[in-house]
Amino acid sequence: MKILKKYIIYVSIPKKKTIEVFQFKSSNKIKKIQEINTKGEIQPIKIFHKKNILYAGVRNKARIITYKINKKGYLKKIKKTKTIGNPNHIFINKNKKYLLNSSYGGNSISLHYLNKNGILKKNFQTGKNILGCHASVIDKKNKFIFCTSLLLDKVFIYNLKNIKKIFKSKKNFLKCSKNSGPRHIIFHPKKNFLYIIHELNSSISVWVIKKILNIKKIICIQKINILNIILKKKWASDIHFSPCGNFLYASERSNHSITLFHVNKNTGKIKLIKIYKTEKQPRSFKIEKKGKYLIVSGQKSNFISIYKINKKNGYLTKINRLQTKKEPLWIEILSLN
Repeated sequence: MKILKKYIIYVSIPKKKTIEVFQFKSSNKIKKIQEINTKGEIQPIKIFHKKNILYAGVRNKARIITYKINKKGYLKKIKKTKTIGNPNHIFINKNKKYLLNSSYGGNSISLHYLNKNGILKKNFQTGKNILGCHASVIDKKNKFIFCTSLLLDKVFIYNLKNIKKIFKSKKNFLKCSKNSGPRHIIFHPKKNFLYIIHELNSSISVWVIKKILNIKKIICIQKINILNIILKKKWASDIHFSPCGNFLYASERSNHSITLFHVNKNTGKIKLIKIYKTEKQPRSFKIEKKGKYLIVSGQKSNFISIYKINKKNGYLTKINRLQTKKEPLWIEILSLN
């Protein structure tokens, strides 16, 4: 007898101050199993898979709520932690020691320490005066923080070597194209390439990280548009890799679309392959960790769509669509078995 794979989909709904929880089976059946009241405007959510924990950033009150995920995917609140700046983006580094809260409105980044169980400690550090701080990530070797400044067209770089004075020491930066608005950053899952999605001109810049004369250099090797059409307003939103590193996806809100790129495994450069019309104003999307499904939220359609990913070419096939409460934003997905 074939055992059906079960997944849990978590969706943040800021306007309703809730997290909606859905169970999705590989038979394409989906049902709502829980609704959590966050008592504040919930925005980014992030799963710590090894510890079965979900972090939720609450705005207006500037808090990170930690939820424990049980065996059936249900959430239970275990802690609420103060942070600086209304959360806009949450990131956990590879060795699971740090959680980063980026705050666009607060123009800041907060670095929180995690204990061995994935719970946020009381002490944390904050870097300020990062205009339009939209997202922050830590590289795969856990040496540097990369932080976007959408309003300055820069990506600031902080060295983790002196962790106690990280935001007091001099910071370097990558200079992006004028009025491009760097929004989110991702690293190639297997190579030393960095990809930045630019909100204001709907483009992606590709950077290679290499050592030249024993000095680490980060060089831009490509700038490419997400769309092959001209829009009055460009408004890119999210970017993710397939786990294999062969396919890159990016969403564009004005065009209500997701673009598939193929990645050159040697050079890191990307090629536009296909553009998919999707939910209205796709604010964010998520790829299941084994690369089987892509799930996108439509902020203005009040639906999420589930796509199956072709592992040979990255093509998307829509297999289900589900209505949510008003204006879904962030999505996370968890495999139960």
